[in-house]
Amino acid sequence: MNFGRQPYRNRSCGRSLPEIHGPQCGLAAILFLAVCLAARAAEAPLKITLFSLTGVLAWTNAVVPGICSVEAAPALAGSWTPGPSAFATNSTGQMAVPAAGSKQFFRVRAVDVAATASGFTNLVQSYGLLETVAGRGDGREDLVNYWQPAFEGGPAKNAALSRPHFAMADRAGNIFIVDKDSHSVLRVDTNGLIHTHAGTHTEGYNGDGPMPATNMQLSYPNALWVRADGTVYLLDTENGRVRRIGTNGVATTLFYADSQGAALSGGRQLWVKDDESLAYFGNKTKLRQWTAAGNSVTTLVNGFTELGDFCVLASGDLIVADRGAHYVYRVTAAGDKTIIAGNGTPSGGGEGFPALQTGFNGPRGVWPVPTGGYLLLLHDGAQLWYVDAANTARLLLNGVGGNDSMHAGDGQYFYAPALPKIGEGRSVTLDAAGNILVCESDYGFVRRIRFQRMISGN
Repeated sequence: MNFGRQPYRNRSCGRSLPEIHGPQCGLAAILFLAVCLAARAAEAPLKITLFSLTGVLAWTNAVVPGICSVEAAPALAGSWTPGPSAFATNSTGQMAVPAAGSKQFFRVRAVDVAATASGFTNLVQSYGLLETVAGRGDGREDLVNYWQPAFEGGPAKNAALSRPHFAMADRAGNIFIVDKDSHSVLRVDTNGLIHTHAGTHTEGYNGDGPMPATNMQLSYPNALWVRADGTVYLLDTENGRVRRIGTNGVATTLFYADSQGAALSGGRQLWVKDDESLAYFGNKTKLRQWTAAGNSVTTLVNGFTELGDFCVLASGDLIVADRGAHYVYRVTAAGDKTIIAGNGTPSGGGEGFPALQTGFNGPRGVWPVPTGGYLLLLHDGAQLWYVDAANTARLLLNGVGGNDSMHAGDGQYFYAPALPKIGEGRSVTLDAAGNILVCESDYGFVRRIRFQRMISGN
């Protein structure tokens, strides 16, 4: 099925809705409607298997790879409003659905997001609004700290950021931002207010902890990694350390980037395994790894021109962006390196072309999509691409870099490739709800693309 190109066809259940009375009628009506209207043309129709009193809605027979979306309406003949979506990597799935009263009705829709042109259309039409979640665009000069005490606890969109280089959310939806030139980690809570999570906003070094994270001095932190529970790991580049900020707000040093704790040249990106037995981080031309056994840092693979970000796949392989070489590599845990995207120049190929024939101008951010492929954010080219599982390049967001950087499109449907909406990119991630987070560093913004459709099916 394809959102926007053709209406959904509702399949009849072969019986009429029962007349239900009493205070429990809402849940019974919701469940029956969802089973009837979620059906799709397939051997085994999509159907609801559970809708609990706590609001957990479960289904089976979803199309894979696909996206399942929930719609709500106050009445059967009412207007259906798009709700939350979920990537379908298995035929069964579930999500929590916020109930709005006993007369609320829900239904589930499913679309195919395979590595085809129609699958890409279904993917982009499963997303919706572009919005700014942090930053007001004042902090455009490098090595300048724009943080002011008045920003603390206020709306994140009113705070001037200072070259934010990475943004990532925990399972609850709190967004953590490594703000390089304010020597801090900032946190945007789900209510939209911004707080200092680590650092004093004054560059320096005052020990390895343990100490309250907001008492620990940092020096040009350049990357972070966030565990689902809110534990934060930070690449403190000029101090040559990886810091750990626990959920209790206490900061410690997990390991030194080298044996002496010297400043880290070209430090970018960080990944830490949940059990803290393994970590990866960038070191300009080298991808380094730390192992807890022996507390040792070694080079996994070298020979990059200028590393951007990387992501670690479920297989243990890494997808690594080389901004300077205009390439994206796949790197195995054994250190084998293979080019998977880019033609080595800033131009060529483009929308619908194989990724290996496309010139990606300064690939910087990279993040896997659960249903296959990955997101690729360009620094110099100021664009967000999707490289699908068939290795085809698909443009999601256009932009303009340099002194003419753009910041446009807030409150609008995100997908308009001909219109520039973003500036130079630093990082891209997906949060637990499937929203896309984009860091625009030079202009000091963190943007979000909502994983919620704009238009309901019929």
